[in-house]
Amino acid sequence: MAKPELTKQLIAQTLKKLMLNTPLDKISVQEIVDACGLNRKTFYYHFRDKQDLVCWIFDTEFASLTDANHNNSVLDELVEHLYKNRDFYVAALTSNVQNNLSEHFFRIIYESVREKAQEVLGENKIAPAEFDMIVNYFANAIVGTITQWARDGMKSPPYEYSTSFYPLTEECLRFIVEKRAEKRK
Repeated sequence: MAKPELTKQLIAQTLKKLMLNTPLDKISVQEIVDACGLNRKTFYYHFRDKQDLVCWIFDTEFASLTDANHNNSVLDELVEHLYKNRDFYVAALTSNVQNNLSEHFFRIIYESVREKAQEVLGENKIAPAEFDMIVNYFANAIVGTITQWARDGMKSPPYEYSTSFYPLTEECLRFIVEKRAEKRK
């Protein structure tokens, strides 16, 4: 592994350790670099801010999962991953700072919902603005549900989401997209 990657991992592991005893919003960049024996310039060479670091941690961990599990849906993998690492993600998702992880999730989930809606739409057509509004609506619903689950401490197991919420979401998405496509015919 290259030195920059090792440095990023050291910073990430240090943040996770600090978060065991201190809320994310109360941890400063200075505390992170002091705890891992680096300087602030090194931190800012790799990350814009703490939230960029949190998103990097998620992206790094989640990318390895989705590469290994091609058969499962992105949302199932996401919820399972969050649950397995809930101490970290409850703190990260309930943080109210700018550029938080919820905003990052929105971009990921938006793309997943967009792909599903496009699949449902097939050769049918709906107005691009209407299509974007539908995708936006469902992406916000999913992110809001995941964020609320984090605020509640992720006490319910992830299979409750994969067996009820996500199929319901997919059914509703399919219904709305098909109805809108029918109106355009």
